[in-house]
Amino acid sequence: MQDASIERLARIIGESHQDDSNNKKRLQPRDALSHIHIRLAEGWFSLFLLVMLVYSTIWSVQVAQWVDHLGILTLTTAVGLLIGLIAAKQRRLPRLLVHPLAILFGLLLAFWQTAGADYGGNVGALVNGIHQWIVLALAGGTSADDSIFLFFITALGFLLAYTSAWLLYRTRSPWLLIIANAVVLLINLNNINPGYIIFLVVFLIAALLLLLRFNLYESSARWKRLGLRTSDDLGWEFMQAGALLSIGILIVTWFLPWGYINGYPGYLEPPACRHGRLQPRESWKLHRYAHAGWKSQPEQRHRVYAQN
Repeated sequence: MQDASIERLARIIGESHQDDSNNKKRLQPRDALSHIHIRLAEGWFSLFLLVMLVYSTIWSVQVAQWVDHLGILTLTTAVGLLIGLIAAKQRRLPRLLVHPLAILFGLLLAFWQTAGADYGGNVGALVNGIHQWIVLALAGGTSADDSIFLFFITALGFLLAYTSAWLLYRTRSPWLLIIANAVVLLINLNNINPGYIIFLVVFLIAALLLLLRFNLYESSARWKRLGLRTSDDLGWEFMQAGALLSIGILIVTWFLPWGYINGYPGYLEPPACRHGRLQPRESWKLHRYAHAGWKSQPEQRHRVYAQN
């Protein structure tokens, strides 16, 4: 009798242990999901600096108002940065396949946004407008439809954001993305109010801090491979010093003299040229006259693209 009762008790305990193990196995995926953390090896601060650098360039394009509806660049740039980050971090697809897919996606996104901005979402009307623009361009005529220009700017904005993220997180070339964005920024700053120089200030601070943060990350990774120990607060100390140095450089350069006293630098005239060539002042005046004549003839400047 005692043996039978002991056997029943052991069986009950064994079943309870099996039920507990099954419940733990069922709950294990939930516990695993609760411990998932999204982490960026280079640090989220580097992504923040990249966003500020790229958006300072995009903001200058929007302020320049080359065409209407440039507000769509805000979403296009964000999507380009996200796609570039995902493409740079993934290792399954080769780059020869990733780049065409990203470019195709960017063109489709730009086409969809242009249709929504200029034609109320009518894709067929945008296709017809592009067709008419091409026909007029080949025939030597003019067109007042700026949707094709909006499409080009939107697509280039996506490609600039995508390329910037790829250059930073895949090819490890922050200098190249800074140069690419700087060229676009300076072109637009030359065509907007001087008060928007703040975009250049934001760009320079973000670029200097991004270079410092990225070089610090590369150095830390190299030190870890060599087995060297570093302080946990080393990164923030470097970033604080870099921020102070960047602000100091901008303050000093802000107070430096710049520009010419006269309207054009013709007073820097070297000795006269030989063999009957024009002097620099005369050539500069001729250049200004030709440039003014080109600007005064909109029918030549807008043979293919004419603004309203």
